[in-house]
Amino acid sequence: GWDGYKGGSCKRAIACVPLSNPIKKEKSMGWMPIFNNDSKEEKIWKDFVDSWKSHPIASNGNIVRFGSLWGGSVDGPEMLSEIGLDERIYKMSLENYRDLRERAFDRFRLGAQVLLGDDVNVKPESQENVEKEHLSGEEIEAFKIQGGYPEQDRTNRHTIAAAVVESLLRPAKGTFSVDSSGVPPEFTVLSKSVKMLPTTQEWDQLFTNPGPAEWPSPVGFVMPEVPEEFQE
Repeated sequence: GWDGYKGGSCKRAIACVPLSNPIKKEKSMGWMPIFNNDSKEEKIWKDFVDSWKSHPIASNGNIVRFGSLWGGSVDGPEMLSEIGLDERIYKMSLENYRDLRERAFDRFRLGAQVLLGDDVNVKPESQENVEKEHLSGEEIEAFKIQGGYPEQDRTNRHTIAAAVVESLLRPAKGTFSVDSSGVPPEFTVLSKSVKMLPTTQEWDQLFTNPGPAEWPSPVGFVMPEVPEEFQE
């Protein structure tokens, strides 16, 4: 098995840190006033990152950034049944619509983007315009859950967990120039619309060639047929 310690000290460490520049500020699970401590969150994370970078372990570790977190339970492919959290996490909010959005991430958004540093995948204005020109209503939602459609600043909990595991299995690199045997010192994991988690070989490619996923063209998009069991 893999031994996380060497000579009595930690051999590898991963610091999981939220994006510092999210495009959309999502309500956290603890948004209700009685539980809320978000006002100090930004400073807490900044102080943590500063302390991490000055600590000796940083030379053998990585910072893995993530966007607003979604999903993480079992309402998706069979592989999630062994690793997913209890399905009740979908309801950790007073907003019913959030339950559906959480489930949609586990069903459709398990794919990964790996971006260097602390970064987001900003949706170009031209992409927004062409989608409005060629899609309407349900077509927009259907288009966004397939074809590797990228998230700007959101991350599936399963995907970030898989990224951490894959990172621990590879050595840390001291520069942003890496090969298939290592991972960047700091990178961001965002989701994209793929119904399965990346394989080890796909993680190799993501770490070797980090960058935001391309935005797909909606030109010629055809609505998929509704499976027979869901037809009225």
